[in-house]
Formats: sequence, C-alpha cells, structure tokens
Amino acid sequence: MKTLPMHFSVLVLFLMIGCTSKEVSNKDNMRLHDIWALESIDGVPYKREKTDKSHPVIEIYVKDRRVHGTTNCNTLNGELIINGDRISFINIVYTEMACPGDLEQRFLSALKSVNNYKIEKMRLYLNKNEDERLVFRKID
Repeated sequence: MKTLPMHFSVLVLFLMIGCTSKEVSNKDNMRLHDIWALESIDGVPYKREKTDKSHPVIEIYVKDRRVHGTTNCNTLNGELIINGDRISFINIVYTEMACPGDLEQRFLSALKSVNNYKIEKMRLYLNKNEDERLVFRKID
C-alpha cells in the first residue's frame, strides 16, 4: 500500500514534464507562424531586379502544416513538417510562368533542401545541417 502513492507521484511528475516540454516546443514552433520576406540565398543578399514581379515571400501556417508564398514570379504552395528545430518543406507545387534568370530555381532548390531552422532578431534562418541556405525577415 505504501508504494501506490509513490507510483502515483512518479506518474504525475512524468505527465507534468511531458506536458511542459510539448508546450515549450509548440510555443517555439508558433513563432514560425508568420510572413517572411527573403533576404539571402546561400549567403548572397537578395536584391530585387526590374524583371522580378514580386519579392520572394513565404507564409508559414504551423497548425495547418502548410506553406504559401511567391518566388520572384510564381506562386508556391506546399506542406511542412516541424519537429523541434527540425523543418522540412515537402510537396512544393508552383505555377509555371516563365521567370527570367535563375533566382526561382535557386530559391526552390534551397527551400526543398533545408532541414532545420532558428529564429533570431526577427530573422528566420533555414539551414541544411550547419549550412545557412535561406534567410528571411519577418514582415508581418
């Protein structure tokens, strides 16, 4: 009989720890839920050209696990997987208007390759392992 309260206490403790860590993880992931404008690809700052129809932007919907945005001339949509600081953009589809230059291909290639992220000073850093692929600034 003496062990029952102890087992119960241990169970309650594990439940509290589990709930707390999920809340922190969800809270951190919710910081992703925003509109982000491209600043750089592979360390090269993005500078809007006259031929660009729009500034590349992504809007992340954490609860729906989806992403919407624009390349420099096409609209994109896709799914995302988030687990802690791990992130993957999958099933990316986009309209197929002809775009000048190679910005769109570099942007999409980098987006598809990332596997982790961090947010610092209103910036979203999307990385492949230790390599910084894309940097966005919060615009909303």
